[in-house]
Amino acid sequence: MNNQLSLDDVRKAQEHLAKQFNELGRSLVLSNQETWELFLEQEESKLIPETFLPVVKNIFHGKPTIPIEMYRDIVANALKKFKYCPVVRVLHKMTDEELMPELVNHSLKMTAKVLSSEF
Repeated sequence: MNNQLSLDDVRKAQEHLAKQFNELGRSLVLSNQETWELFLEQEESKLIPETFLPVVKNIFHGKPTIPIEMYRDIVANALKKFKYCPVVRVLHKMTDEELMPELVNHSLKMTAKVLSSEF
């Protein structure tokens, strides 16, 4: 279906998201649960469908629970709908705009792949 993103693309995205989440928790001296609660408190988190929140939480903890192909489709559909990744947007708000460059660059690369395939 949404094969413009490779499985490697989405695996790297999962790794970068988990690393950013962990770095954020460490910098704020928060537990994983406290960091997750802070994530949910952000207004932008309301854009993420509730059914996908457990998926996001498990990715943050480095334990993806759905098949990578399904995750790829979810990501591609979100990028098509919003023209950006809502999860990255929430993390951006939480970090005072100091995201890891690897996450930013990879997110932009994936967004460009998805959006360029629409034309």
